[in-house]
Amino acid sequence: MAKGGKGGYPGNQNQSWNKNSTNNNKSNTHYSKSPPSNSANQEIINQEKADTLLSQAMGHIDEDELKVSSDSSTPENFNSQELWHKAQIFDNATKQLESKIQKIETQQNDLETEKSQLQTKLSSLEQDRQKFNQEFEQLQQEQKQFNQRLVKLDQRERQLQEQEADAAAGFSKQNRIALSQLEQQIQELTEELSQIYGKRVEAQRQLAIEISQKYTEFEAEIAVKHQEIYQDQQQLLEQRKQLRKEQRELGLDRDLLKEEQQALEEKIQQRSAAKIQDLEAQLRFREELYRKSQEIQQRLEKKLAQVADANRRFGQRTPDEVMAELEALRRLNDELEQKLSERPTEEAANQLSDLQTQKGEWETQRFQLMTQMEELKRKAAMNQIAVLELETLRSQKEALEICINRLQESLRELRKQEEDAIAESKNRSPFERCAFMDQDVQLQSITRTTQETINLEDFAKDLRYRIAQLPSNDGKHLYYSERDIRAFLGGIAMSKLHILQGISGTGKTSLPIAFARSLGRAEGKNFKVIEVQAGWRDRQDLIGYFNSFEGRFYEMEFLTALYEAQCPEFQDQIYIIILDEMNLSRPEQYFADFLSKLEQDDPLLTLNTDLKRPLPTLFHKKSTLAIPPNVWFVGTANQDETTLEFADKTYDRAHVMELERNHPNFTLDYTPSPRHPISYKTLKTAFEDAQKNHADAADRAFQFFKNDLEKLLGERFKVSWGNRLQRQMNHFIPVVLAAGGSLTEATDHILATKILRKIRDRHDIQAEDLRELQETIETYWSALDSGEPEQSLAIIQAELRQHERGIY
Repeated sequence: MAKGGKGGYPGNQNQSWNKNSTNNNKSNTHYSKSPPSNSANQEIINQEKADTLLSQAMGHIDEDELKVSSDSSTPENFNSQELWHKAQIFDNATKQLESKIQKIETQQNDLETEKSQLQTKLSSLEQDRQKFNQEFEQLQQEQKQFNQRLVKLDQRERQLQEQEADAAAGFSKQNRIALSQLEQQIQELTEELSQIYGKRVEAQRQLAIEISQKYTEFEAEIAVKHQEIYQDQQQLLEQRKQLRKEQRELGLDRDLLKEEQQALEEKIQQRSAAKIQDLEAQLRFREELYRKSQEIQQRLEKKLAQVADANRRFGQRTPDEVMAELEALRRLNDELEQKLSERPTEEAANQLSDLQTQKGEWETQRFQLMTQMEELKRKAAMNQIAVLELETLRSQKEALEICINRLQESLRELRKQEEDAIAESKNRSPFERCAFMDQDVQLQSITRTTQETINLEDFAKDLRYRIAQLPSNDGKHLYYSERDIRAFLGGIAMSKLHILQGISGTGKTSLPIAFARSLGRAEGKNFKVIEVQAGWRDRQDLIGYFNSFEGRFYEMEFLTALYEAQCPEFQDQIYIIILDEMNLSRPEQYFADFLSKLEQDDPLLTLNTDLKRPLPTLFHKKSTLAIPPNVWFVGTANQDETTLEFADKTYDRAHVMELERNHPNFTLDYTPSPRHPISYKTLKTAFEDAQKNHADAADRAFQFFKNDLEKLLGERFKVSWGNRLQRQMNHFIPVVLAAGGSLTEATDHILATKILRKIRDRHDIQAEDLRELQETIETYWSALDSGEPEQSLAIIQAELRQHERGIY
């Protein structure tokens, strides 16, 4: 950029252009100020732009550059419009570069400000450290004074002991009273000394604890401050590197612009003279055209005078209008003559009037006769209809008599069937489908299960490969991460109710089905999929209802699945009932009985029915059916406009998992060997062993919640928990650890799904509280375990982003 000014290139362009234009006459001045245009308005606009750019450029070039621009010649292929467009582009580019430089300078100032702030923080930390050292020295001084007082007391005690020894050697009787007084003083001083010594020990202990706590807090604070300063220094170095890079790029851009500016100025100087000559030739051509147009105008004026004279003679009407008027008058004359020849005589007019009168009378008589004839036709038709109706009624009577006879016969048969059915129903169970299962040979056969001791880590890996290699209709494999498998296993140990959330297509329904098939037979009979409907309101929609008129219980598929799970074939297998689209209706309504019963020991489901009739084999007295311990309920849930939110009571009782959109593939380099279905009792024993072996880890995780998070979450977020959470953690965390997971993985899952879930989408939470919660978790997590709580931090960061976008 010449002289480094704003808008340097366009200004030089206009200066050289106008410099050449001053050597021409005044008639060419207009064309030399701006590029040629087809419109006068455009020329004026370009002229204004050129003048503005010229005034900007004059301040950035010297006389020598101006002289060189004036002496250069114009090339033959000079295109001023294109050149003008390029000049404007370069001007805009120059402005953007200068704006970028200014922005970089502003960033440098900000960095300097941040650096000064960091230095201020360092000085403040140093002052705090000095203050702590002063307090520590003061405490040491007080301890020294206390020690000196103890030394004085020891000296006083020795003096008293010496006096006692002298008394023992033989004082006179007169001094025995003084000796007894001395002994009393010794006893009092001894008690005072013991009290002082106890206080000294307690003070030393408190002082040591206080010094240790303050020193630990100081070290932690210093470590955090040093980490923040180090991060700020790294960011500052990165920004400085970026600034140097951008400055180098700007230098290169300036050099390129300067070279292009010089080349463009040379082209302008070469082409401007040729363009001016072209414009002068165009001006001469236009003057010749103007002279010829003057001659044509004179001839047209003569013709106009002749036309005006003719208009005055015809009354300002054209010849065509005069001819049209004559033609119209001629046609009117012909029409009048024709009408006169066709006009009748007076006698003919009288005859016509008489005939018209007679015609009216005849028309009246004819109308009366037609009316009478229609009335007669209507009466004849009604008589005919009445005859037909009589015949129809006679036929219908005969048909009804036949039908009555047949109905009476059918009624007698139905009464007989009803009596037989009532007699038969007294011996038939109202639960027909459950009773039919009692007759199923396969369901009543005990299935052989695997009783070998289960290593949960190997079991989780084997389960993952079995799920991936299950046969499917579409030929696709189900790939789930090891973390998902461990979380699902831990959930099986923690709760009988699972909620799998996620967008459609993430494998929410496929996971429990594949889990059940991998634990049981490949053909998959140890699970049942129940499709929840939007209109469900109570448990009758889920399990069915009793029809007292028919004397039977309409069993829904959910009820038959509960009965099937406790038949001999499945009583020692894991059985999963899947509630697909669980939140289409409110589970707190249709699933309410089970939410409370699942936390009971040996829960029973009471069903209304006829107690006098026989019940299926597995029913208890008073029509109650046990909810078997080998059954788990897994609900899938989408979050869209067609679904409802879960209540906290449902979330608190359930194990919640949110499946990711994509599951990465892995190499199927391991083929599990065939085996019998996994025993429910054996798997339960493996869970109990894991809970004994890793009970201390679960307790440490709960203490982390209680000591480090409970106060902050309760005061700032109004989030609390009860004994249920501790019980769930004692069941979930050990199983995840035994399956190969870490304490961070298990605790992070509980924290995200049980606690931090309650802070989502809340408008009463401040961003500062979220940041403090994030800092608290990050600070104290290292004392619990290594690694980071990714799920929990992701929830907090997502809420912070919502606040930053102003959604709340």
